[in-house]
Amino acid sequence: MEQPFARVRYIPSADELIDLAFRRASKVSPSLPKRAGGKVKVRIKERSRISTAGRILSSRLQRIVQEMPDLDRIHPFYRELADVLVGVGELKRCLGAMKWASEMVQRLSERYARRERHARSIGEAAQLRREAYGRMASIVKQVSDELEFLRNARSQLVKLPSIDPNLPTIVVAGYTNVGKSTLVKAVSSAKPAVASYPFTTKSIIVGHTKTPTGVVQVIDTPGLLDRPLSQRNRIELQAILALKHLAKAIIFLFDPSTTCGYPLENQINLYLEVKRSFSDIPIIPAANKVDIVDDDDLKALGSAVHEPIMKVSALKGFGVREVFEEALSRMRLGG
Repeated sequence: MEQPFARVRYIPSADELIDLAFRRASKVSPSLPKRAGGKVKVRIKERSRISTAGRILSSRLQRIVQEMPDLDRIHPFYRELADVLVGVGELKRCLGAMKWASEMVQRLSERYARRERHARSIGEAAQLRREAYGRMASIVKQVSDELEFLRNARSQLVKLPSIDPNLPTIVVAGYTNVGKSTLVKAVSSAKPAVASYPFTTKSIIVGHTKTPTGVVQVIDTPGLLDRPLSQRNRIELQAILALKHLAKAIIFLFDPSTTCGYPLENQINLYLEVKRSFSDIPIIPAANKVDIVDDDDLKALGSAVHEPIMKVSALKGFGVREVFEEALSRMRLGG
């Protein structure tokens, strides 16, 4: 399933758009009556230039509006993610500005094209064309800030992964640098960047794996930190949205070795917060990096969360299939 912003094409700046329209208009070669006088031919040529420039500007502005998906009809996951990344309210306002500018340019183009028919001299015909160009360019420059916002928004939105909300989905959550990307890479087709420093995963990464009952999505989320929702950054909010809208089961990954750089107590607090916030979703707690963890640390973790902890070494491949199968089983049972 293609994500809703994937087909939004490159959005030019105001200057690029103006330059494109006027450059193409200058090359237009309209059909000219053979017996017409010089003044008539000039009027026809200038009228054609105005119409061409207006059509290009208007259509390019309108194309921006048309290619952007209906923000009220896309899946809530994508709508809220767009809101986190760029702001849906501002996105709608800027698209409204494009629609206004497109209509204004079209009206100016038609008005000046009509006036060209009555130009009394070659000089007046050229002057009307320059005046039309100036006014059309002024309209486009009035929305240059909105164009710039849409350019930046598009560069972020087209990079969103294609997620099918209808597929059964396992989300891997936990603190940063606990090994989530390594686990997802081990059980799916995803190829996330894996590195030994926090916040490697800057956005949601999606992989797929085949099971006897069909394809399952596996999502690697940006690391969550143990602090109130209002204090979370955009990267963390992406992970929360994935949990909220997509997860049919959650594998919560701990790092009892604390080589991730965060105390186990903080990780446990985050797990309990996720469990409270998503009480209707099966959550499988799993301890990663067990190849370098003492048994006492694992026992302490199990006691703290009051439930069995699955043992995993995503890097070594130990326990990976077992925790994935457990997530599948809990997902089918609905808890």
